[in-house]
Amino acid sequence: MQVHWILKERKTLNAAALNSALGLAARTSGAAAGSRIAMSVGGISFGVSAPSDLRLALDPGLTEFACDIPVCDVEIEAAWANDLRLPEAAPAFQSGGLWSAYQEDDGLSFYFQTAYLGSAPYKKARFDKNFTRGQVSLLRRYFDPELPVYPLEYPLDELLMIHRLSTGHGVEVHGCGVLGADGVGRLFVGHSGAGKSTTSRLWLKQPGVCVLSDDRIILRATDGHIRMYGTPWHGDAGLATQASGRLDRIYLLEHGRTNEIVPLEPSRAVAELFTRIFVPHHSPAGLAHALRFAEETANQVPVSLFRFVPDTHAVEAILRAA
Repeated sequence: MQVHWILKERKTLNAAALNSALGLAARTSGAAAGSRIAMSVGGISFGVSAPSDLRLALDPGLTEFACDIPVCDVEIEAAWANDLRLPEAAPAFQSGGLWSAYQEDDGLSFYFQTAYLGSAPYKKARFDKNFTRGQVSLLRRYFDPELPVYPLEYPLDELLMIHRLSTGHGVEVHGCGVLGADGVGRLFVGHSGAGKSTTSRLWLKQPGVCVLSDDRIILRATDGHIRMYGTPWHGDAGLATQASGRLDRIYLLEHGRTNEIVPLEPSRAVAELFTRIFVPHHSPAGLAHALRFAEETANQVPVSLFRFVPDTHAVEAILRAA
């Protein structure tokens, strides 16, 4: 996702050098600026409002997920800050990367910092315990005032989604979701390198197929069944679709010498699913919710191990098993 800030003292650096130092890519072209932006992912809407001196823009990769809902499920206020400091208390969780989480005032705050910019956090995001309301503070000196800003830039937007889901609204999983021309919704789950993007590309060759995402899928219980949703947080195949469908089959991806489908007992299925859910590790309630959701899903949807060879025969094997 993009980075909108440019150190005023270091404007001699070009954008590519700065973004390389942060490990992120700048992309601002095509984004529409304004005092309010909104998007909907997984059936949950997020709105961000800001005063007139802070111009807002969605990341271009979120364009398909933009919406014009006046009051969203999660409402966030963004504003400039002249000073940001880490709390003195120990963090509830440290990511080992850009962010750390702190319990503050009956809510949770995320602080973002990088050694490249110095010790001061460049952004703070605070949310209430239900993740329905929040405030994002941006350290003014790190941003170019002439550029619009996406206050929820990755990884904050995904962090917010994971924590909102953990309050009882569903889960996000490592997986690619495929809606087939046969009307069957299939979820292929796996850790990095398991073959999610490869599987997505194979299914795209089939007529009438919709790939919701090649890396991140949201699952929610609705109307007595499990529904899967596409997300903007894609993998190597770059597939992200604003669509959803009923979940009918789950396959745990594993590379093999032949194509083989092995049904799993519910107890093992729950354990395998749980390890592929994005969970808030600092939250006992969030972890308990994820485990319950894995159990509910395994009891409703058949789960199988799929050892596969990465060619079109893998798709044929799945279609024959349906």
